[in-house]
Amino acid sequence: MKPSLVTPVLAVLVGFGCGWLLKPAANPAPAAATPPKKATPARPPATSPQSANADPIVPGPVSIKPPVQPLTDVAERGKQLAEARVAAKMQRFTEVIGLSAAQQAELKKAIAANEKMFVPKEAGEPQSPQQTFEVLVSGGSALEKAIASLLTPEQATAFADLRKRETDNRVEAAAQRDLGNLTEITDLSAEQRDKTLELLRQSTAAELAALPSCLSLMLDSSILPLGSQATSEQSIQTLRLIVESPNLADPRAQHAKLIENQRSQLEARLNRLRSILTPGQLAQYQAALAERYAIQDLMIQPQR
Repeated sequence: MKPSLVTPVLAVLVGFGCGWLLKPAANPAPAAATPPKKATPARPPATSPQSANADPIVPGPVSIKPPVQPLTDVAERGKQLAEARVAAKMQRFTEVIGLSAAQQAELKKAIAANEKMFVPKEAGEPQSPQQTFEVLVSGGSALEKAIASLLTPEQATAFADLRKRETDNRVEAAAQRDLGNLTEITDLSAEQRDKTLELLRQSTAAELAALPSCLSLMLDSSILPLGSQATSEQSIQTLRLIVESPNLADPRAQHAKLIENQRSQLEARLNRLRSILTPGQLAQYQAALAERYAIQDLMIQPQR
């Protein structure tokens, strides 16, 4: 055979052989037919009529309004909180002084008797600032005597130490508040802050020293477990400035005198700060005081 015919013949033979090897097998017997599954009806979309009343899958924000409490419940809750505060003070006072159960009972009696002093003799009778100040001084003095009568010498020493710590803490807290107010008005350096704080401590201590020492027992910040007779330090300082002019009967005249005395205190503090603040800082402080004075003047202007 000629070489030119070998290649086509081999190609035909190879193709025939491959085709025979790759010949598909006979069709297999058909498998048993499986009954078709019933189609599950698709869930209608949320917007379809069938799901119009269905709950949403993702709930939106819910606004829950707290129930309105009756005023009687609010008052009762306030009473409970006040009683808890008094009980906590008694616990701390007992812890520091070392009161026995009998001493605790006697102290509660003294406080209850002292509270009767704050009830007006006649219902609806208002007390003047002078009368209120005198009642507070009398109440504080009565408590001092009652406590001294039930304490042992060791307990009396612990009580004196406690009162000194209270006074020191009160001075520090007031000085820090005043320094915070000043730093909101003008920028102070670290050295100025330290000097100002020390000056404010001195001035605050002097203001507290001007009050009868027994009044510290009547403060709401006192360690004594007082109830409604406790008074804020600001109220006592305000009363002190008013009673410095006891002959003023008109409330508006008393208010005007109070503002005048407060201005005198601020001016005295400003003069002490002159050695610490720069002229620009003093100007800022004076501007803030002037604004405060203007507001106070509007408050005491006579009605027309």
